[in-house]
Amino acid sequence: MVFYPTDVSKAGDLSYLRDSIRLMLASRLSASGEVQPLFKKKVGKGQSAFYEVKSRLIQNIDNVELYATVLSSEAGAQPVTFRAEVKDGTQIMKALDKVVADINKSFFGAEDTPATVAAGGNSETRKIDFQTPHPDRAVRRNSGYGLSIIQDGENLDSSVRVEASGRYKSAVLQIESQGMTAGDIDGDSYDEIVVATHAKIFIYQLRDRRIQHLDTISLPGGLRVHAVNVADLDNNGLMEIYLSSTRNKEPRSFVLEWSPSAGVKWLYKDVHWYLRPLDIPGEGFVLAGQQSGVSGMTQPGIYRMHFQPGENISGGERLPVPKPVNLFDFVFADLDGDTVAEVVSISRKEELLVFGADLQPLYTSPAGFGGRELGREFTAPIRLVATDFNNDGSDDILIVDNELYSPKLFNKTRLYKNGQVRGLQWDGMGFMEVWHTNLFQNAVIDFQFLSSVGTEKNSAAVKGRLFIVEPAKGDLLEGFFLGIRNSRLSVYGMDFIPKEN
Repeated sequence: MVFYPTDVSKAGDLSYLRDSIRLMLASRLSASGEVQPLFKKKVGKGQSAFYEVKSRLIQNIDNVELYATVLSSEAGAQPVTFRAEVKDGTQIMKALDKVVADINKSFFGAEDTPATVAAGGNSETRKIDFQTPHPDRAVRRNSGYGLSIIQDGENLDSSVRVEASGRYKSAVLQIESQGMTAGDIDGDSYDEIVVATHAKIFIYQLRDRRIQHLDTISLPGGLRVHAVNVADLDNNGLMEIYLSSTRNKEPRSFVLEWSPSAGVKWLYKDVHWYLRPLDIPGEGFVLAGQQSGVSGMTQPGIYRMHFQPGENISGGERLPVPKPVNLFDFVFADLDGDTVAEVVSISRKEELLVFGADLQPLYTSPAGFGGRELGREFTAPIRLVATDFNNDGSDDILIVDNELYSPKLFNKTRLYKNGQVRGLQWDGMGFMEVWHTNLFQNAVIDFQFLSSVGTEKNSAAVKGRLFIVEPAKGDLLEGFFLGIRNSRLSVYGMDFIPKEN
C-alpha cells in the first residue's frame, strides 16, 4: 500500500501535519497485518503496490475534515473516498481512527477498531503467564477508588488478601514526564513525589487528600533524562535526588537535596557516570554507577561508587551482577528469605530473569514485559520494585506490564499502552502472580511503591501506596507525532491483609 504525502493546501495552520497524517495512516493500517506500507513523494506510473492512498486535510471555520482515497490495482476498480469530520485540530486522532476503521472494514472486512488491533486484542483474552493453572480457581476482584485489584480466589496459594483503600490524583500536568519516584525526602512524615522532565524537576506532596505542587527546579540545558531516584545515602535526614541523564549521548548525572525551608542544594553536577541508589538486602542503600558504552547506552559492569561531601564521585569495586544486566534493569531481592540476595532483571527482550547468588540463571519468564518510551532515541525497561507486600520475610516483585503498541514499521522506537502493575511471589521455581491492577489505558511511564507494616485493625497487615505517572489523555501516537504530551499523577492506597488460618 503506497501512501502519498497528505494534501494540506487548505489545512491552514494545521499544514504542519502533512507528513504526520501519512505516517499515522500507515501505522494504523499496517497494524492489522493486512498491508505493507510504502512511501512515495508523488504519483508515478507502474507502481508495484496493490493499493494507493491519497489523503487530504481541510480546516474550515467551524470544523476540520480528513479525507482518504484508496485505489485498488484490480481491473476496473474505482477509487473509494472516506471522510471524517471533527470540531477542531485537537481531535485529529479521532478523525483518523474513523477513517482507518472505515478503510479496514471496506477493504479487509475488519470489525475491530485500529486501537484494538494494534494493542493485540481484548485484554480479557490476553494470556496471563503468572496465573496458576487450577481449573477451579475463582477470580476475585476488588474495585474502588479508581483502582481494580484482580486476585485469584479461595484456592490461591497465597496468605494475603489485597484491597484498594483510596485514590488521590493530580490535575492534568502540562509536562512530559520522563520518570517519577516518591519518598519522604524532607523528613516531615509526608510523601513527596518527584517528577523529572528533560528540563525540570517538579516536586509534589500528598497531603490533606490532595496532590499539591511544592516547587519546580530548572535543570541545565541539553539533557535527556531517563531516571530519577531518591535515597538518604549521607544519613543527614534528607533524601538526595539522583538524576541520571545524557548530554550528546554521554552520561551526565546530578545529585541534589531539597527542603521547603532551604530550597535546592546541588551536591554534585555533571557526573560522568549513570547513577542510581541501589538497595542491597542486609546492607541497605549504596550508590551504584555504570559508564557509557561505545555502541550502546552502557558498557558492561556496575560499580559501587565512592563519594564524600565536597569531593568528586568515583567508581569503586564492581558489584556482583551478571554481565548483560544494566544499571536500571534490575534489583537485588531476597526471594526465598534465606538472607542471600538474588538478582531480578528485565532483559532487552523484555523477559523477567532471575539469577542466583552465583550469578547462574534460575528463571526466565515465558512472556516479555513492556518498557517505556524515552523519546525517539531509545526505550528502556520500566522500574522493578522489590518489597515484602505479604509480610512473610521474603521479597516479592512489583513490575509493570505495558503492551507493545507501535507497529513493525517503527523499528527504532517502541510505544506502549494498556499498562498494569503485577504483584509476583517467588515459589522456588518461578513467579506466581498474587494480584494485578486494572489496565491503565495509555501505559505507565513510571511507578513507585512504599509500604509500612501494621494498621489499627491488624498489626501484621501491610499498608501500601502505589504511585503512578501516566499520560493524562490522548493516543500514544498522537503524542509521538504531534508532540501533545501531558501527564497525570495518581496515588492508590492498598491494604495487604493476612488471611486467617
